[in-house]
Amino acid sequence: MTSSNASAVPAEPGSLSAARADAIATSFSRQGLMTTFGATLRRVERGEVELAMPWSDGVTQQHGFFHGGAVGALADSACGYAALTMVGEDEAGLTAEYKINLLSPAQGERLVAVGRVLKPGRTLIVAQGDVYVEQDGRRKQVATMLMTLCVVKTLGHV
Repeated sequence: MTSSNASAVPAEPGSLSAARADAIATSFSRQGLMTTFGATLRRVERGEVELAMPWSDGVTQQHGFFHGGAVGALADSACGYAALTMVGEDEAGLTAEYKINLLSPAQGERLVAVGRVLKPGRTLIVAQGDVYVEQDGRRKQVATMLMTLCVVKTLGHV
């Protein structure tokens, strides 16, 4: 990161001010698609976010598995919010592109997506999203995503 952006980002890896974490949680609560899917923000740290989505008929495909679009949307949001922890308060990360590998059918009680920033930058951020299903206390990876986000100035709330 450049020095112009460095002051807006917490100095210690993993640290995030309570105010910034609250702002991110408020932003997540405004996500219409995530609300429709019943997704929740489980954990937010500098550079890493964990989201969860419960199984429901509304997020499945014809065989009863989580739909690939729901898997991708959860990973997209996890990566986007991980990026948001790394930019200034007047900035956001918008998805420029992503590639997702669906590794196995997503069948379980819930989906969990962990988004991690791999490379923060002044104009571009690269993030990875790993998606798991949880069933009976066990976790199995079902997808992985690689994403590039553009850093943009915001004109209002993030």
